[in-house]
Parts: sequence; structure tokens; C-alpha cells
Amino acid sequence: MTEPTPPVALRATRGLSTTARLALANSVLLATGFGLMLLLVTWLAGQYMLGHVEESVDAELDILSAEYRVDGVRGVSGLIRQRLDMRSPNHDRLYRLESADGVMLIGNLDAWPAAATRDGVLVRLPSLRHPGLTEVVARWARLPDGSRLLVGFDEYEVEQVRSDIRRAALASFGVMLIASLIGGFLITRAALRPVETMRRAAQQIMDGDLRHRIPVRGTADEFDRLSQTLNGMLDRIDRLIASVRGATDNIAHDLRSPLTRHRARIEAALACPPTGDELPALLERNLADIDQVLSTFQSLLRIANVESGMLRSEFRALDLAALTRDAIDFMEPMADERCITLSAGVPAQAPMSGHRDLLFQAVINLIDNAIKFSPADGTVAVSLQPAPDGWRLEVADQGPGIPDGERARVFERLYRLEGARNTPGLGLGLSLVQSVARLHAGRIELQTATPGLCAVLTLPAGT
Repeated sequence: MTEPTPPVALRATRGLSTTARLALANSVLLATGFGLMLLLVTWLAGQYMLGHVEESVDAELDILSAEYRVDGVRGVSGLIRQRLDMRSPNHDRLYRLESADGVMLIGNLDAWPAAATRDGVLVRLPSLRHPGLTEVVARWARLPDGSRLLVGFDEYEVEQVRSDIRRAALASFGVMLIASLIGGFLITRAALRPVETMRRAAQQIMDGDLRHRIPVRGTADEFDRLSQTLNGMLDRIDRLIASVRGATDNIAHDLRSPLTRHRARIEAALACPPTGDELPALLERNLADIDQVLSTFQSLLRIANVESGMLRSEFRALDLAALTRDAIDFMEPMADERCITLSAGVPAQAPMSGHRDLLFQAVINLIDNAIKFSPADGTVAVSLQPAPDGWRLEVADQGPGIPDGERARVFERLYRLEGARNTPGLGLGLSLVQSVARLHAGRIELQTATPGLCAVLTLPAGT
């Protein structure tokens, strides 16, 4: 099916730049407004001039009627004769004074107009000097002796004013259109200059200069705020790329060992097949290495799923206090095995909205880390208390702690401290905790417990 052909005006603007299109749109808008204004001015001026002509006819009729009362027909005739002698070459005036029986006494109108039937009502008659171009505004009155007096002034001045306004309007319209096109082009180009700067910066980044940033002009306008937002986005992307690069290196480092061991065992088994008694132990070791690899990828996929934000649709009302007590009970056997005491300070209830399974896993990870790095006969303190914006969960151990310079990096995926290389784990526990905290609009912080480390998980009461 063929697509409909766009209008000619739309096709004509497709090849124009944004600056040209905006300047053209601005000129069209100004031209429309200016044209409407000129039409209104022309109409108002014409109405004013027509009113002035009608008033002049009334005034002239009143003067002649007053002259009749003073000097009668002779006085009116003399005054009409004087008016006709003083007529302007371009103006047309109509006079007709006729007796009660219809005989014309004086005037330049040969016959009484058929349209003039009612006394005192304005009528429009054809102009004698400008036929077809203008009209004559006329009114008549009956005099005391029964005679009729008609006076009419043409609209020549009105048409002349209208013509002058039209000529001036066309000239000013042309000047305005040219000025609006030039001014609109210059203003639009200046306004869009920051966009061109952003385009060049983006092109430079696409060409490989990932450290380049969009310059901020310091005007604090919308473009500056957009530049700051884009720079922040680029910084975030740069950190994510570095994180992915680091995670890739860590994956290669952490998975190489179990895969190498697995390969070595298989090669040894091929070179020297194990006996029936040795085969179960060999298979168990190989399965343990494979499980470690699968567990690593499963944890990475789980973190990616959490960070996607799609699990927010599964948020439900829950009791964080009951969840924390369940996590403590779950970790109690592991703590007892290492002769570590778990102390709990949890309120009766802590209502909030969230994903129960993810929060449970996050609390388990924090307690698990604290137990792993606490010395035997040590204590892991778990406390939950209200915070200004929700709840504050603290898990404190008595272990060696984490140096200040490493605390930000332990949240990276698969990152492990050098002293923790021999400790069981994948280096993904705190990464998952941070992802769960961000999903719930919370935060995770690591603080010194003196001795040891205190992990602080802050969660809002409702999300």
C-alpha cells in the first residue's frame, strides 16, 4: 500500500534546516498577525470616515433647513448654488430642492431617486463623477411648505483613505516580512547555536573521545541544564563502561580457576582413568566447580534483573521487622557453627512496601558477610530502628573491616578484597544489596564499627 503524499508546503520544508524552518514559521506567524491587524485598521478607518460623511450630510441638511426658515426658498436656493460652485473636482455633492408638486427648483440631480422614499433615512446613490467606484450618502427632509430637500455627499475621501492605507499596508507588510525573515533567522540561529555545540560534542564522543564533555556556558538557562544532564549521563555511562570492564576482568579472573581445575581433572582422567572408588570424588569436585560457575552467572543475571526496575510491579506491603527476624533465624545455624553470637534489636513491627524475596536476600547477604569476617566467639549485632524517611537496618561485625579507599569498590560486581580471596563467596553479595536498595529508592552505606564494619541499609517506608 502506497503512503499518502504529504502536502506541498510540508514537502517544500523538508529540505530546509531547523533554523530556516523556524525563521519561516516565525515570519508566517508575524505576517498573519500583521495582516489581520491591517485589515482591522482599514475597516475601522473606513467606518470612522463613513460616520464622518453621514454626520456631514446631517449637518448640511440642518444648515439648509435653518436657512429656509430664515430666507425661505430664495435663501436655500442661493446657498445651494454657492455650494455647487465651490465643489472640488474630485468630490461629488448632490442637491435637489423640489416643490410640493415635484417640480425641481434647484440642484444637480435631474430626478428624485427612487430609493429616497422615507424622510430622514440615509440612502446610497450612484456617484455622478465616479460611477461604479464610489457611492453618495444622501438624506432628505420635507420643508414646512411641503417641498422636499435632498442632500448627498460622496464617499470619495473614504475610498481615497482606504486606498492610501492599502498602499501603506502593502509597503509596510513587505518591509515587515523581510525584517522578520532576517531577524528570525539570526535570532533562531543564535538560539540554536548550543544545539550545534552539543551535536559537535556528541560527534567527537562518537569518534572515540569518550572523555570529551559538552561545554557549559554558565548562563544557567535550559541549554546549560541540558548540557549538565547530558554530561552527567556521559559520566554515568563512563562509570558503567569502567564497571563492565572491571566486571569482565573479574569474571575472567574468578572463573578461570574453576574452569582450569575442571579441565585439568578431565585431562588427568583421560590420561589415567580413575578407578571405581575414585570416580565419585572426581565427579563431585567437577560438579562443585561447575556449580560455582553457574552460581556466578545466576547471581549476575539476578542483579541485572533487579537493576532493570521491572520487579517494582511486584512490590507488596510487608513487615520489615518480621522479615529481619526470619533472616536472623535462618542464619543462626551458620553463626552457631562458627561460634558467633547473633544479637537482634528489632521492633515489633516495621511496615513498608517492597519486594519481600529481594529484601530477605539482601538482609541475608549482610548477615552472611558479617559472620564470614567476624572472629570466632565474636558478635554480629543486627538492629532495625525508625529513620526520618523510613527504616534503618544496621548489621555490625567485629572483623577487620574495610579500608576507606576500598569501601566504594566492594559494591562492584565480582570485586573482592585481597584479604578475602580465600573466603568462600563470589564477590556479588554487596552488589546485590546495593541493587535491591536502589530498586526500593534506598541506600547502603559502610561505616566503621570500632572494631569491625557496620553495614547500614536505609529503606523508605513506602515506595
